Amino acid sequence: MSQDEADPSKEVGVKVEIYNGDLIGTAEWSSPGEVDLDITDAAQRAFFEDYFEAEDAFLTGSIGDEEMASERRDASREAFTRATYGLAAYSYTVRIPEETPSPSALRSSRSRAASSAR
Repeated sequence: MSQDEADPSKEVGVKVEIYNGDLIGTAEWSSPGEVDLDITDAAQRAFFEDYFEAEDAFLTGSIGDEEMASERRDASREAFTRATYGLAAYSYTVRIPEETPSPSALRSSRSRAASSAR
């Protein structure tokens, strides 16, 4: 793993389109505590602001040694991604726009670029 991949400040954002039949807008996690919303409807925007600032609680640890843990939905890339799956409970669907490259695609393109430079 390169130093950039291990550095959390170098994390790649995640952007999703949110639908309820029609496109509502987009939500993009850019850094811990930062979710940028591009949603024009004020009521919808307020719902998503509250939703991504909320905290989830869950069990962690091995069987017999369980612990409760909690995490804000905007705390990390992974927490944001899990939170987008949770939108299904509110009858929303999400889609990752094609123009947003996935982290694995970025790593693959870096690997190809490094290989061709040799």
